[in-house]
Amino acid sequence: MPRLSVADRLPEVVDAAVQVFSEKGYQATQMADIASVLGMGAGALYNYVESKEGLFALCLERLLQGEAVFQNERALPVAGRSLEVTLRDVREDVGSLMWLPRLNAALKGPIPADPEQELVGVVQELYDLIHRTRHLADMVERSARDTPELAELLYEEARAPLLRRLEAYLRARVDAGAFESLDDVAVGARFVAETVTWFARHRFHDVDGWRLDERATEATVVGLIARAFLARESRG
Repeated sequence: MPRLSVADRLPEVVDAAVQVFSEKGYQATQMADIASVLGMGAGALYNYVESKEGLFALCLERLLQGEAVFQNERALPVAGRSLEVTLRDVREDVGSLMWLPRLNAALKGPIPADPEQELVGVVQELYDLIHRTRHLADMVERSARDTPELAELLYEEARAPLLRRLEAYLRARVDAGAFESLDDVAVGARFVAETVTWFARHRFHDVDGWRLDERATEATVVGLIARAFLARESRG
């Protein structure tokens, strides 16, 4: 069997790095930790990347762009980049990820004839986003514990605007009588976000949660959230 070249193993290196960064965080991760997962010496990693900073940047690219990141030939080792430069480059990608067209349309449009259908669409869209980006969120969230720049990206630039938009949407529908009255609309928005996040992402780290059927889980969560908010007279 022919031996894999350095270039051929780059996706494997990146996947191993994502795993370690997600478990230990950016600051605590050493190149030796990643090399150990790959069964190679730490020095061998420098055939692929010049630095831990460069490898972290490559991991973010992989998680944001998918397999496309490996389709173009790269000069190896991949050049090192500062965390500041990396975050500057990924901010636009994160903004695009968080766009959520259904939620935006609901915020701008009139009260629909079928508020249940609209709410189901909004929650399904959010579930799909969180499920698709769960590995990215795991890596950034773990690293954010001791890296202020990553904490700002995750909490101030991604999560906080999402919560504000969900709150504005729920408030508009409550005020119109389409949804049940809430004691605290902000808590309602967080209930939606956190419930979806657990089932779409965190359950994969739970001893039993990862065994749940994916399609049935999504359908159940979306349905329960929709029924929780709908005004009694609008329920079928």
